[in-house]
Amino acid sequence: MSTPPPQEPIPFDGTPGPPGQAALPGQLGYPGQAGVGPAPEPVPAAYGYGYGYPPPRPVDTSSMAIVAVCLFWVPVVGLVLSIIGMVKTAGGKARGRGIAITALVLSIIVTLLAALVGVAIGSKTSALDPGCTRGKRAVIEQAKQVEADQAKGDQAAVGKDFQNLLDQLARAVSESDRNDVRAAVQAVHDDYAAILAGDGDTDKLRNDLHQMDHLCTIGK
Repeated sequence: MSTPPPQEPIPFDGTPGPPGQAALPGQLGYPGQAGVGPAPEPVPAAYGYGYGYPPPRPVDTSSMAIVAVCLFWVPVVGLVLSIIGMVKTAGGKARGRGIAITALVLSIIVTLLAALVGVAIGSKTSALDPGCTRGKRAVIEQAKQVEADQAKGDQAAVGKDFQNLLDQLARAVSESDRNDVRAAVQAVHDDYAAILAGDGDTDKLRNDLHQMDHLCTIGK
């Protein structure tokens, strides 16, 4: 008896068989049909930033914010750097928002204080008068020279020092822009001239020097 030739497998075209017929291996059938397994679950799509995941948060602190808080004590400069630091950290672009805010507050305080000091100094304009500048320098420098020549016992040099001082004070009087400074420097000039002539009043010189120092150092 001959052996029947093997049958070729029937290719599956995706069409289920009629109801009640068992599904062939590799075929799909109706739910509940013999030989039919559960339908495979759909494979989830790969997730990325475009599928609900937020972008990574910045990990770097703004270097401008750090520089601003280090230089807040410099008027105007600290203020400008603080504003730049605020811009750099806006919208979460970089960390250091709190540092930038701190630098901004501190720099505003420093800038306001500097402005107040500037106004106070500006109101004391007598200290900036040319007569004060030259007059004070002449008194300080020539006083040292007179003391040095007196220690040497050189009276001729002392006389020249006093004369040089009088010339410098006279020039300071002519350069002065304010009447009060001009009067104070002139008074000191006259006191030194009287001392050089031998009939000076040291107490009056001391008082006049104090008045000139007040106008030319503290200001008025």
